[in-house]
This record gives sequence, C-alpha cells and structure tokens, in this order.
Amino acid sequence: MDDSSALQLCLERDRLLSDPEFVRAPSMSKLLRYLVDYKLSGNSVPLKSYTIATEALGRDADFDTQTDSYPRVQMGRLRRMLDSFYLRKGGENRLSIPPQKYEIMLEPNITPSGDQDNLIGEGTNSSTVDGRPSMRADTDAGPSNGKGADGPWVWNRGLLAILAVVVLLVGSSILTYYLSTGRTGSEIAYPRLALDMADGPAGAGRSQFSESVGNQLVRGLNGFGGIRIFEEQAGESGMSDYLLRLHFLEAAEDKIGLRLLDQQSGEILWSRELDTVDDDAFRLELDQAIIALAGPNGKIAQTEISRLGNDYSAGYPCLLQFDLFIRYRDPEKRAPLQKCLQKSVVLFPTDAHVLSVAAFALNMAERFNTNPAARSAGMLLARRAEALDHNSPAANFAVAQSAFFAGDCATGVAWGKKAVALNPLNSRIIGYLGLYMIGCDNPEGEDYAARALKLDPNADLSIAAAVALQMLKRGEASAARKLTSEYMASSPRKEPALELAYMLSSAMLGEKTEARRVWKTMAADYGLTENSPPREMLQKWIDSPTLINEILVIINRSGMFKNNGS
Repeated sequence: MDDSSALQLCLERDRLLSDPEFVRAPSMSKLLRYLVDYKLSGNSVPLKSYTIATEALGRDADFDTQTDSYPRVQMGRLRRMLDSFYLRKGGENRLSIPPQKYEIMLEPNITPSGDQDNLIGEGTNSSTVDGRPSMRADTDAGPSNGKGADGPWVWNRGLLAILAVVVLLVGSSILTYYLSTGRTGSEIAYPRLALDMADGPAGAGRSQFSESVGNQLVRGLNGFGGIRIFEEQAGESGMSDYLLRLHFLEAAEDKIGLRLLDQQSGEILWSRELDTVDDDAFRLELDQAIIALAGPNGKIAQTEISRLGNDYSAGYPCLLQFDLFIRYRDPEKRAPLQKCLQKSVVLFPTDAHVLSVAAFALNMAERFNTNPAARSAGMLLARRAEALDHNSPAANFAVAQSAFFAGDCATGVAWGKKAVALNPLNSRIIGYLGLYMIGCDNPEGEDYAARALKLDPNADLSIAAAVALQMLKRGEASAARKLTSEYMASSPRKEPALELAYMLSSAMLGEKTEARRVWKTMAADYGLTENSPPREMLQKWIDSPTLINEILVIINRSGMFKNNGS
C-alpha cells in the first residue's frame, strides 16, 4: 500500500470512529481499528476467524471456530455498520469488507445509478459483484423469457389498487427525501429472544451438543428479520421478551426439549420434544421448530398479534399486520396498512427489513401503475434495503421480486436463490420464488413451491393454490383436492385461487354437485351468477392473460361447462 492510500485509509477510519454509531459500539470500533492496523502493517497473510476472535474480539485462547460463529457474526455486523454509514454520509472513498473475508478494503464509494427508471436491464450479466448477483444491464440481450413472471401468483386487483403505497410515497416526495438525506430514525422494537442452552448434568458431551444446537438455532432464527436474538447469560435481566430454553429429558436420554417462555411471567408459550437418535432427522426437526417459532406465522408472531391486536403503529406492529394481510387478504386491513407502511419507511429509513416489506408492497402495486417514477419505486426500495444489509434474505428477495416484475427472469432467479441460501427456512421467500419461477417456465419452480409447503404447514395460501394448479395441469386431481381441502380448512379467510383449484379438482373427480356449489359461491362473491362465462369471473381477480388461458384449459378438461366461456 502506498503512502497516499495509507493516509486515506487512516482518514476514513477516523471519520468512522467519530460517528455516533461507532461511538456507541466500542466492540465494533475496536474491531475496525484492528482490521485497519493489520492492513497498514502490510502483512499479506489472510486473517482467520480464530485470530479475529482472540486478538480483536477478546475471546480466550481455547476459542473453537468450528462450533462458535461469533467472529462471522461480528464481521457481518461491522459490514452492515459500514454500509449504513456511507449511505448516510457518502464520500469519495469508503471502507468495505468483502463477503467471507476478514479484510478491510479501501475503494471508491460508488452510488446507485441516477437512471432509476432503468435499474434492471432486459437481460443480465450472470457475473457477481462483491459476492452478490450482478445488476449490470446487458442491453444487447432480450428478456430471458418473453412470458415474464405473470405465472400463477394470483393477485386480487382490489388488493393491489388499495395497496398502492407508491402513491403515498412517491406522490408526496417522501421516497426522494429519505433516499437523498439518509435520515436515520430510531430502532424498531422487534421482539427480543434470549437463548438459554443449558449444558445438562452429563458434562462435556452434552455441553458440546448444546453448543451445536445453539449455533443451529442462532443461524436459523437470525434468518428471519422480525426478531432479535441474544444469549441469555450475555444480557441483563428483563432485556428480552422471550426465552428459548433447551433442556435434556432425564427420562429419555435420546430426547431433548425446547420451551418458549414469556420472559416476564415465565409462562410456557410453546414446547416441543425432539428425538436425537438420527442426527439428520433431528436437524430437520430442529429446523421445523425454528420455523414454528420465528416464521411469518410462527408462535412469536402469533403471540405478538394477540398482544397488539389491531395496532397499526409504525414499525413492528405494521410489519406484523402486513404479514397477516399477505396470508389472509383481509380487506379491512388495506387502508390502515397504507398509512403505517408510509410512516414506517419515513421513521426507519435505515432498517433493511422495513424497506424490504415496503418494496414487497410497492412491487405488487406498481404492476397497475403507468407512472414511470412509480414503477421504479419498488426497485429503489429493494436496492436501498439490500445496500443496507447485503445478507438480509428479505432484501435480496425484494430485489429478485422487482426483477421478476420487470420481466427479467434470469436476474430474479439469481437474487431469489441467494435469498433462499441466506434463509433456507423462510417458506414465504421459498414459495414465492417458486411461483415466480413457474411464471418464467422454469422447471425448478414447482419444486421450490412444494418445498415451502413441506417446510411450513402455515405457508401462505397462494403458494398452496399454485402447487394445486400445477397438479391439475398434470391431471393429478386427487392430490390437488387433498392439498386444497387441507389449506381451506385451516384458513379463516377465502383464497379465490385455492377455492378455484378445489372446485376444479372436485369436478375432475366427478363430484360435479360440490364443484358447482363452490363455483356458485365464488361467482356471487364477484357479483356474477353461476352461469356467467368462466373467463368473465377469472378476469375479476387474475391479471395474467396467460394464466387465465391455462385455467380455462383445465376448466374445459373438467367437463363442468359445455364450453369454457372464452
């Protein structure tokens, strides 16, 4: 490193260390100093996690990098703090940490392109930038699939019109305001979960096993953006809302128990016993326990909903209501969601999870908006969220969704698969990626959607509907009927695509009376009669002409109508 670069490196370090965010985080300041000093030393030997842990993070010499991910977690935290600082403060140069490395880099501070109406090209270069799928446009290439991503993600037109948060954000120039100023809000009060991984009485063997389980829990739980994870012994009493406790069952040596407790009252909110005889089966059970706890419809979310009720305050309450809305499509939630999403983005402009959810809503709405500024808003939010946290599954999926909605299947698949890799337990991300891939004629799409249903029995209804429709296209009426019956029985709200798949499977199985009953009810819900042409009803809530034609083929095959109404 030459003298000029060394001087610039020191200047950037000092600028960062004087920032209030770093002043309030002495451990991050110490880590930053260590990395810069090592860079200045000229040592070409790459740093390892053990060195970082013992020399920069204060761990003992017996620290085990195989069982403790603390250095990686702290490096990820520092990486996010650097990204946040340069988004807020800007500058000609910046410090960064490449993914999977323990090295500080001095590089030009490149900001997103000003051409916000063309953030995604029609095609994409498949290379990567900093370990992330490239967004560089390939203007010579056409869309990777002319069909785009219309696919079987069936959106209700009323839902999208009412969800047009873009009008509130772009129309009032709020989006421009927070993107240009980098204004920092306070932190969102996400539910706080402390982990108590007891060693048990059997000594070192159980201690190592407990640590291994704890590491898997931390990795899995951290993939969900709506909770914060702590170690029980590291926090002060009363800092957490929930306690997740591992305990060994003395009556059965090959079983362990997990309990979720209310930290204040000690009430047991959830419990599960896991068999440890087969390690592969045990690890799968543990993953499913993580989903049952932290998923969009998991126990923590359900408990918070029961406590908050119809609270639409900005921040976590609003995000919780949006999760409910996506699952059940309750029309009464539309208007208050408009307001609280708007406020959340303004109050918490550096929270990647908030921006990811807002991008999700905008991406849905922008398909029906012809305003060029409005149509780029979803991608703007998604790019902003991903820049704040490269390792956020929700942010990466928001970028993927934006690409799919722009008709760029290749980019959507690349970013979507990265999101799944970051959190392979989020059924919403996995399932919706599958739906979009189906719309792109990608043969892997149905596998992703089916995987989401297998992982999470509370997966979103639209995912189940899409899988059922794929079954019907292959003539698997019995399987489609079974799947739709199970999900309809578990939902307090109607999902038109699910009802449609149930109706068609019933007809294909010869149960025409039941099929006509469902069809009559669906028609009445849309102000039509049972004799209305099928196409007329489908056009009430399906935007994709391709999907309508595919469903009409299935309707014609079912024999319910003399003709398909087309």
